[in-house]
Amino acid sequence: MTKLAIISDLHIDLNQFSDFEKETLLTILQETGVTHLHLAGDISNHHKDISLPFIEELRKSLEVTYNLGNHDMLDLNDSEINQLDFQVYNLGSRQLLAFHGWYDYSFSREPTDKILRLKKTFWFDRRLNRQESDPAITQKVLARLEDLLQHLDTSRLIVAMHFVPHQDFTMTHPKFAPFNAFLGSQKFHQIFVNYGVRDVVFGHAHRSYGDQTIEGVTYHSHPLGYIREWDLTIDFVSNHPELNPSGTWNLSKRYNLVRKNPDYQAYKKEQFQTELLKSMTIFGC
Repeated sequence: MTKLAIISDLHIDLNQFSDFEKETLLTILQETGVTHLHLAGDISNHHKDISLPFIEELRKSLEVTYNLGNHDMLDLNDSEINQLDFQVYNLGSRQLLAFHGWYDYSFSREPTDKILRLKKTFWFDRRLNRQESDPAITQKVLARLEDLLQHLDTSRLIVAMHFVPHQDFTMTHPKFAPFNAFLGSQKFHQIFVNYGVRDVVFGHAHRSYGDQTIEGVTYHSHPLGYIREWDLTIDFVSNHPELNPSGTWNLSKRYNLVRKNPDYQAYKKEQFQTELLKSMTIFGC
């Protein structure tokens, strides 16, 4: 029997994955009987130089597939991005459909000109080399998705994508709500409903929503995210208030307070396996 694990947002460069992190990941996969690992985007900022060597190393131990997130696209052109999009894998009794996704600003109420200014000023994707507008890219992705689903048995399909497919998984804090424009599109959900898709795994927003069923579609959201966002980092700082005398809740500041602390480094090694396990969605196929 095939056992599939899906994990997103490893960010192995920004999270400084060393041999320890790689070996811990492989140990977990072996202990849980996983035979196929799928990485659902944002593996690193440098697909060719960092992500691919990492993937090839993992492939010495098990089957590994992936789709891209926006960070993975930094060094790629549209042709390369499209060639890696929409892959279908046969996994025992089920199939895996993997595609990147994109966003069309529909999760935002802001005018387009304000969204574009925000993107050009703050958002990572200002660095990408994409040739069409975001809504135009999304429309093409949606059309390709719908065309493909017409020819697949969706009753046994697992979908892995990077971007956010439903508005329930967007940010509500006023400070971060403007960035919802770059998260995804509600139109993905409507297509999943229309074609009877039952399981969708996604990441991108760096917030775990667990497993939620909406109109018959079960969404699995367990992204790993940045080290400053990990539960182990938050818990360590919360359990050591003496290391955070100002009481700040800014995640970057909290992490910077402890990142070189020997006790934190030891705690991270102790808890990393648990952090990874919480970030995996596992299916028996």
